[in-house]
Amino acid sequence: MNKRRVLIILLSAGLLFRLAFLFSFSQTVFFDPSYLDKYDQKTFHIWAQQIQEDPVTGNNEVFYMAPLYPHFLAFLYAISGNSIIFVTLVQIVLDLLTGYFLYLLGKTLFDEPTGFIALAGYMFYRTAVVYAGAILSDSLILFLNISFILSLYSALKKKRWHVWIGSGIILGFAALAKPTILAFFPFFLIGLSLYPDPVITPFASTRRIHHLFFATLASLAGAAIIILPVTLRNFFIGGTFVPICTNGPINWIISNSADSTGLFMYPKERLLSVLEPQFWHLQLTKTLFFFNSYEWPQNLDVQLLDRLLPVLKAGFVRFGLVVPLGIVGLVVAARSKKRFLFLSFTLIQILWVVLFFVTDRFRLPAIACFMLFAAYTIRIIFLDIKEKKIARGAAILLAAGLWAFFFNPPPGALIPETQYRIYASLTKKVVAMELQSSKLRLAEKQSRDYLYLLPSDPDSHFLLACVLHEKGDIPGALRSLQETLRIDPNHRLAQEYFSTLSSPL
Repeated sequence: MNKRRVLIILLSAGLLFRLAFLFSFSQTVFFDPSYLDKYDQKTFHIWAQQIQEDPVTGNNEVFYMAPLYPHFLAFLYAISGNSIIFVTLVQIVLDLLTGYFLYLLGKTLFDEPTGFIALAGYMFYRTAVVYAGAILSDSLILFLNISFILSLYSALKKKRWHVWIGSGIILGFAALAKPTILAFFPFFLIGLSLYPDPVITPFASTRRIHHLFFATLASLAGAAIIILPVTLRNFFIGGTFVPICTNGPINWIISNSADSTGLFMYPKERLLSVLEPQFWHLQLTKTLFFFNSYEWPQNLDVQLLDRLLPVLKAGFVRFGLVVPLGIVGLVVAARSKKRFLFLSFTLIQILWVVLFFVTDRFRLPAIACFMLFAAYTIRIIFLDIKEKKIARGAAILLAAGLWAFFFNPPPGALIPETQYRIYASLTKKVVAMELQSSKLRLAEKQSRDYLYLLPSDPDSHFLLACVLHEKGDIPGALRSLQETLRIDPNHRLAQEYFSTLSSPL
């Protein structure tokens, strides 16, 4: 089949999957950020509105969080009339481009079939699809991270000053979206020094040190063009030197205190010292959490959405498939000096999550990198089968299988009771607001979702009764109230409501 046709088919399939998800997701209580108190979605939403009012100073404070996404959001709001659908459609396009860039990286670092396999896997990676449809920064962070590493290899290949500066500019934007990418800089220097071709810039010299110096200078200049205005803005507002934002030390305290679990939680005890054995035991715990296939929830629970939205079943590519194969591919690919930059970039994506705290969305840049290594592993197995080298292919599958066996089991229930309680509380609040806005169809859909997920919760039946009453369906409301009282005979509100509705006029 024609290669361009394969590319179009894969991207089109990924687009249809994402649009189908977006349609279903837009009907849930998680979609509109204005309803999501104490969620990052509402934080970004409010921040974007402040930026619209004053693009330079915003909330007139030194940036606490990385500022790029709220400015990106404010721009999209400004040109779309604050349309959430428009924002998520743009994010879906960026997510498709991320997949396409993985294809180009696969083609550059391995071969074209590896690129196609990586693209196919990414198009149906469930977690990436979920976050592309939410008002969260993760799809933009992922897009910029993959764009940067692709631009770096493009600069090494093309040996043009403008490409090196362009790569630095992308790095600057990526840092404004998530400053942790700057931890890659030492590996950037090592990778350039190890790269097989000593001539990597237009500078007229055959000495590697000259090219290393000028490539670094050009990239840093590009990054400075983007980051320096933010640094100056922070200085003029706060009077202190804050290159990008201030939440790094705070997140370090959150994730490395004596009572930290390795996941997101606000600490009550002291910060651990790196000299303490307990600190390193905690890092080991977080490493095990990172490689566990369970999608650690924060702001969104992918497992809950998977149960709520049947369309997500099409996202058959999961963490537990990608990472075991990716680990094998990473080990095999490590022999190439050309791939050192990408390999170290992957390790940095793991390291920054482990040093802070583990959530499913923070892992996404690392998983995108593992997608490429997993594709390489699949390519190796395919070639081994083709050449009838069964032993190596079997050994690879065994190694990946053992990794999956040790890291695949979820820690207890797939969807913890806490997540159900959070969902129930959010649904009650959102449905009440939908009723106030006369969005009866949406309110009924959301209350029926609640009933589907938690049929033994009397409040799920009571909420549906309230919605049906608003719609004028009195018999339906009475049936729901009867079911509420069957589950909980002492439900006072249901008793009163049932008495009112069943009394003759």
